[in-house]
Amino acid sequence: MSFTDLLTISMPCYERKDFFLDALESALNQTVKCKVIVIDNCSSHNYFEEICKEKNVHYYRNDTNIGMIANFAKGYELSETKYTMNLQDDDQLSPYYVEAFLHALELHPGIDVFFSDFVMLTSQGEKPHGHTLPFGYMESGKKIIEYGIKYKLGFPYMASVINKTKAYRYVDVEDCIGSYDWEWIYSVADKLSFYGDNRKLYKYRVHENQDTKVNSLIYRLSLPYIYDVILKENVSDSKFKKKALRNAFWELVQLKSFARSKDLEMLLSDKNKYNKYLKVKLSSNFHLRMIFLMPQWFVHLMYKILKKTDFSV
Repeated sequence: MSFTDLLTISMPCYERKDFFLDALESALNQTVKCKVIVIDNCSSHNYFEEICKEKNVHYYRNDTNIGMIANFAKGYELSETKYTMNLQDDDQLSPYYVEAFLHALELHPGIDVFFSDFVMLTSQGEKPHGHTLPFGYMESGKKIIEYGIKYKLGFPYMASVINKTKAYRYVDVEDCIGSYDWEWIYSVADKLSFYGDNRKLYKYRVHENQDTKVNSLIYRLSLPYIYDVILKENVSDSKFKKKALRNAFWELVQLKSFARSKDLEMLLSDKNKYNKYLKVKLSSNFHLRMIFLMPQWFVHLMYKILKKTDFSV
């Protein structure tokens, strides 16, 4: 049996049992085995611990609930190998994932981040995703940043192996309460090297209980922030800067088309960085301010028409 001591697959989990066993078995049933650890964020049951005992998997339980982001960061802290990946407890790996990573590392020993293409795992079966990703070796992640602007956010962080010394710590992302993974990776991409495998080696499950749906409002608000504050500032080409601004504008319009008035009032009353960003954009952009004064149902109906008349800059 082939085994590598270069990689640990960490599985952060909390409460949700539905897909855990499938996810864990996909990590264990690799053509090249590696260490697998499960990090339980103080769930109210012992299901994860019992499964880990049965499967002979190292189980770690937090004394208290430390939050989703900190629990993900815990995987990098507890891992004793050079590389770590966080496998979400509702997703699945191809049996060849670890083998593909090792092959990429053999070709390019210095890579900081390995990722693969992926498919969406839905209740209707596997479906393609709508993102455009760069593949192959990238000595610098500038292409990752440019693709994020040109083709919209979509870097498959959930399908990434990361050099432990380059991975985020909780303190790096503790104020990132929306798309913390995208915010971090796009902030540091130009300082990291990447390898993207164009094979679909990861299955990303879409369901009603995933965090981006449960916390959809703050997730939506974090997207324009990433375009405007992070991606725009990490490119020098004026065309990319302008495109990043347009993307941020339309994400904000879409937020208005999605959110009820009381939800927006709640957002604006909060004091995190995303809410401060929204206030600044509303005070500085006349067109955006007028759109936010319109009824939600009207913006929702008109969104596709408005998108064709881009007056964001």
